[in-house]
Amino acid sequence: MIVRQVGLTFALLASPEKRDVAWVQAHVDGYGNRTRDAASHLVERDVRELRDLGVPARYQDGKVWVIKDLYELPAINLTAEEASVVGLAADLSKPGSLGEFARSGWTKLAASGATRSMDATALTSVSNDIFQLRPDTLRAIVKCVQAKQRISFEFVRAPGKEPERRVVDPWGVVSLNNRAYFVGYDIERDDVRVFRLKKVSQVKKVRHSDPFHERTGDLQALVEHSLRGEVVDATVTVAAGTGEELAQRGTRLTGADANDNTDTITVQGVDRDWAVRTIASLSGSVVGVEPVDLRQDVVKLLRTAAER
Repeated sequence: MIVRQVGLTFALLASPEKRDVAWVQAHVDGYGNRTRDAASHLVERDVRELRDLGVPARYQDGKVWVIKDLYELPAINLTAEEASVVGLAADLSKPGSLGEFARSGWTKLAASGATRSMDATALTSVSNDIFQLRPDTLRAIVKCVQAKQRISFEFVRAPGKEPERRVVDPWGVVSLNNRAYFVGYDIERDDVRVFRLKKVSQVKKVRHSDPFHERTGDLQALVEHSLRGEVVDATVTVAAGTGEELAQRGTRLTGADANDNTDTITVQGVDRDWAVRTIASLSGSVVGVEPVDLRQDVVKLLRTAAER
């Protein structure tokens, strides 16, 4: 379904005029081999869902189109972290996951708070939240963020704990170190709260008469401040040209001579948990890790993963 809707969106963006259902059937995968009436109903339904996602698509009097002036965004300059989100959106694909939804790139744009990558290189070796999110949960939160609609949801604080019902004015979704977080104003606790998105379920709208709490501050900074744990300085020796996710946070020194096929990457003041997981994901390319206690934590994580 998502593939079909993405195809329809880009076909209409490339079209200089409105198109009828017959044109859609002939040019967009997923609509052929159907009766004209069935195809018309399918196009109409897809347009409704695209509009819910923020795509300015229209279907009227048998014609379908996208309002390009509303769809196109002004030019932006991406940081290295943000640019990797584009790669993530293009590369992710995993049955039963959010892969196809994320591939469209709409998640980052619609959530309006996601400004960091999900460490694309580490995806091959480390579990990533994007593979575990329920599309219906994320869709519901994104819609309510856009509409400034208060919500309630079930939140499981830790494995084995009973779900807690929370009521929140939603502000956005932020990705940080392979994890996705939902940020909002918790009504009962009268303060800003950050929730691991994969622990959120059963999202429902809440009627209320008091004002919606407006977003304050940068969501990325709020999440980083809320979750900041122990920080560490590290020196990691890797095979030449590898470890880009580490290098983006620090400095890379190439080998001393042509026979040295290693690079030394130094990072300072990074989250220790992130450093351990990122180095572990590069285990096939890592030659050395300092300090010793950090290396021991990496080894422990890899052994645990192997046992599982």
